[in-house]
Amino acid sequence: MKLNIDKIKAVIFDMDGVIFDTEMVYLDIWSKVFEKYGYKMTKEIYSSVLGTGRENVKKVFLSNFGDDLPIDIMYKEKDEKLAKAVEKGIPLKNGAYEILNYLRENNFKIALATSAVKERAIKQLKKANIEAFFYAIVCRDEVKETKPNPEIFLKAAERLNINPKECIVIEDSSAGIKAAFNAGMTAFHVVDLKEADEEILNNCYNSFNNLEEIKNELVNIK
Repeated sequence: MKLNIDKIKAVIFDMDGVIFDTEMVYLDIWSKVFEKYGYKMTKEIYSSVLGTGRENVKKVFLSNFGDDLPIDIMYKEKDEKLAKAVEKGIPLKNGAYEILNYLRENNFKIALATSAVKERAIKQLKKANIEAFFYAIVCRDEVKETKPNPEIFLKAAERLNINPKECIVIEDSSAGIKAAFNAGMTAFHVVDLKEADEEILNNCYNSFNNLEEIKNELVNIK
């Protein structure tokens, strides 16, 4: 897949696993909650639900662990533990501030499209002092459909007043990459818990190990 950087006017970021190192925090919290109730969460099962929204996560967990899984109680405990982690501050991914700063200095519009609810998203952005980078923020509670449906990315482009074909999306999950592809945008995959599989590679411009590599790619594309 080729990319004409001169035609790109905006970059839309996923949040968890892309800007923040949230997915590792999530996996640790879920693993402890599952262990408390006598179950074992695996990286593979958790990776399969990245970015797909709470209702789908519940469905997949019940499918894997059985209908007796007390998922609603477990979700409540997970939410409480995550809220405490957010209060302490979720670490930024390496290169996050640098790529945001580069994009702003080079007049790209920047948006956030996250499966997190708005309250948590804003809290994380403010805690990391990066909220001002974003021209538009679209969260799970502002859309009807979750990724891989493209609704959240299309809404972000609409708020930026940018054609979807002029947008890059940076995502770590298979569902997110597919949503960007379905939106007619150029997807950049960044590795977090999920290595690029064949489906991701078919739907994205390329897969990168971190945001520093993506920034260098954007600088060097002719």
